[in-house]
Parts: sequence; structure tokens; C-alpha cells
Amino acid sequence: MTAYRFRLLLCLYIILSVAAIVAAWYSSYLISPAMQAASEAEPVAWDVANLALSMSIIVPLAIGSLAGLAGMFLFKAWARTFSLVFTVAGMVMLPFMGTSVLSWLDYMLVDMAAMVWGAILALAYFSPVSSLFSAARPSA
Repeated sequence: MTAYRFRLLLCLYIILSVAAIVAAWYSSYLISPAMQAASEAEPVAWDVANLALSMSIIVPLAIGSLAGLAGMFLFKAWARTFSLVFTVAGMVMLPFMGTSVLSWLDYMLVDMAAMVWGAILALAYFSPVSSLFSAARPSA
């Protein structure tokens, strides 16, 4: 794994993540009316009911995740650990966010982004690229 290929994977992750966000806005017609009705019949989750609390948790997680992503792109020494911590923190929050209904397109893009992110984290720790994250290194 080279630094160039690692950065390409980071770019692929960004593209898939942005595509998943955009697809969520425009692909609601891919969800059947019965599934949409079932989703609307569910009780309102706490993160929707208490927007201030939700934003006070989600915004720092999002900022930290973006900082970790930027640090990984620049091969900063702190970026691997930062990204791993914020990934785990985000995953811990998922069960508390309530149910959601995704179209096949949303699910595919989110799943692909998650797989690429997992590969990025693994490569950052267990590949030749990991040496680029050491504190004393020549500039890449």
C-alpha cells in the first residue's frame, strides 16, 4: 500500500459518504409506501424529539470525525487513534438513534462507505502506510 493509494481510498470514502447523503434526499421514492407508513407509525426517537441534545452529541462527533479524516489524509501521528475513537463513539450511538428505513440505494452506499472506512482503519494500523503515521517522519 502506497501513500497515493491510501489517499485514493480516503477519496473513495468521501465520495461514497457524500453520495449516501445525497441519495438519502432523493431516493425516498425507492421505499415502498407500506414501509414508509410503517416507519411513520414508529414512536419518535429521542434524537428527533430532543433536537438540542441530539445536536450537542452529533455535531462534536461529526467535527471529530472530519478532523480525523483530514488528519489521515495528511498522515498526522494523532489521526489514526482519533479516527478510531470517533468511529467507535459513533457506533456506540447507533443503537440509541431509533429505527430507520433505507432504500436499497441508501443501504448500498452506506454499507460500501463503512467497508471502505474499515479497510482504511485497518490499513492505517497494519500496512506499510502505518509508518507514515509515526511522529518522526519526513514529510510525505
